[in-house]
Amino acid sequence: MGNCCPAAASVSTDGSVTLPAWTMETELQAGGEILSRYLAFNAFPAFVFALVFALIPSAPSFAQPDTATSPPPQVLIPFSATYKAEFSGFGVTAERTLSGNANSWRLDFSAHSMFAKIEEYSRFGLQGLRLVPQHYDYQKSGLGKDRHTALSFEDNATRVINVYDKSLSVDNAPDNIQDKISYQLQLAIDIANGKSPLKYQVADGKKIREYEFEITGREKLKTSMGLIETIKVQRVRGQDAERVTNIWFAPEWNYALVKLMQKEDNGKSYQITLTKLSIDGKEVLAKK
Repeated sequence: MGNCCPAAASVSTDGSVTLPAWTMETELQAGGEILSRYLAFNAFPAFVFALVFALIPSAPSFAQPDTATSPPPQVLIPFSATYKAEFSGFGVTAERTLSGNANSWRLDFSAHSMFAKIEEYSRFGLQGLRLVPQHYDYQKSGLGKDRHTALSFEDNATRVINVYDKSLSVDNAPDNIQDKISYQLQLAIDIANGKSPLKYQVADGKKIREYEFEITGREKLKTSMGLIETIKVQRVRGQDAERVTNIWFAPEWNYALVKLMQKEDNGKSYQITLTKLSIDGKEVLAKK
């Protein structure tokens, strides 16, 4: 796989963020976007697909950076998180798990509904507080056309090989390159360690795209596991953009994603919520 590499695709620097939808003619933007104009029949599978990008990673373990009494930051601890979402009366269950140790880690995502199924994973190593992607795999089956994307990150992630279409491979990848779910975990790491700006170069199988986020404050949220203080993060978009994506992380629960809310330019909003969480094999129980 790594012995040859055809002409590399050009690397985009325009900051555009678009991803192909399953069966719709319009496009699904990364970072939790939901399609705003489509037939109701197609809307639900698009929403499931959006969860792949909306669910910024759950529960990487770090100390809260602005608390003087907190222990030194840890890097990664295995976790398992379950989410629920409602869209037009339909329910979706999504799960994320982090497994591994030392310099060999794997982040898995799965979402299932009566219409479709998504299975996605990222394998990566760790250099200090930076994740170094090694392999990314995405599979979707159900309504619409089945899809399978696989990327191999070679030469310490300086080359990105599109396994099924080598004409879309990328040479001379940026130093901070990530795949479509490893960047999500990197975001949580950076928030926990007070890094700024929160910008990420992401290989999506076609080109390199830039995603940017910003911390907007702190809020206390009610959850099925009790009241929890969170850090609120917002996706940075163009000045005239009407779509708004907000994400809430819980430092006390090792920066687990507690809630994500998406407001569309047509005024509709969608929400996903954390329903169950285990960190290092220990379930987070409801507060009394």
